[in-house]
Amino acid sequence: MLIGGKRVKRHRCHGRPSSQRVLLVAALAVVLYAGILLGIHAVGSRLEQSDVREPVGSLEGRFTSDDLILQAQGRTWTYRERDLTNILLIGTDWDEQRLEAADSRYAGQADFLMLVTLDQENKTTSFLQIDRDTLADIRIFGPFGDLAGTRRTQICLSYAFGDTPQTACENTVWSVSQLLGGIPIEGYFAMSMDGIVALNDALGGVTVTLEDDFSHLDAKMTKGATLTLQGKQAEYFVRGRMDVGEGTNRSRMKRQGAFISAALERIEEGMSGDMNFVSDVLDAVSDYVTTELERGWLINRAYESQGYETNDIRQIAGEHGVGEDGFVEFTVDQDALNDLLVSIFFE
Repeated sequence: MLIGGKRVKRHRCHGRPSSQRVLLVAALAVVLYAGILLGIHAVGSRLEQSDVREPVGSLEGRFTSDDLILQAQGRTWTYRERDLTNILLIGTDWDEQRLEAADSRYAGQADFLMLVTLDQENKTTSFLQIDRDTLADIRIFGPFGDLAGTRRTQICLSYAFGDTPQTACENTVWSVSQLLGGIPIEGYFAMSMDGIVALNDALGGVTVTLEDDFSHLDAKMTKGATLTLQGKQAEYFVRGRMDVGEGTNRSRMKRQGAFISAALERIEEGMSGDMNFVSDVLDAVSDYVTTELERGWLINRAYESQGYETNDIRQIAGEHGVGEDGFVEFTVDQDALNDLLVSIFFE
């Protein structure tokens, strides 16, 4: 039988007085009950002073969009379901050794979030970069993996409540979809930030102009220099924050956007001369990637959209501030977000 998650071998009692058996059963019941109380207490402590809401219920059908509408600009808009494909890119700092951390902030976070939208009707590719500190609803789970409710906090923490890289990504997809009015997200492509070097090298090096000084990390990375990033230089450029420039996530997002834009140019160049280019890049980063998308589907989408017009990377307007817990928070300008949603996803 199972007690406290462990299998206990069943022994026969030969001649044991019935009163002793009663005491043994009672003792085991007390231990099990105490374990449940400790689990409940642990969850309560973790969510103390947070905005925990009622469970959101079944997720079945949540990402269907037959009736998805948006009220904005004084009228009703309908989601362009048949025309769009949305893929969420997630840059993570997942670490198996931190899963037992008492504070969910350190169990792994989504440091980079970008929604890629392929518009089959208009033949365009759009990019929406989301600040990791954006206040949004995230799902909270109990000690047995049951959905306990939602909390409004930094969206990067949606990743922290997964017990595997897959469930962490699913939680992040849910939060991003809710933030963006419930639009469907067809899949995710998550890569550990440790894989930036492998990606950069697979592309033959990404060329950028440095608006911040990285010379304390690499002597060649001085402010104003234009260089093709090699090796760890790519990780410094994309990942650095606290000890670079003004030290904010806003400036890091700008660098990440610059890296993505330059990387897309390298990918387009590589695809034009080599039909195996995308496949080779996927091979190079495979050890760092978590995705539910089939390899063949990804490769086909890449080549199908090769002739699409690439729109500039956009961000959601809002304000940064510091929360009661001392962490940075980004509050979305809802009217500006609605305008953005209309321009990309609705008609």
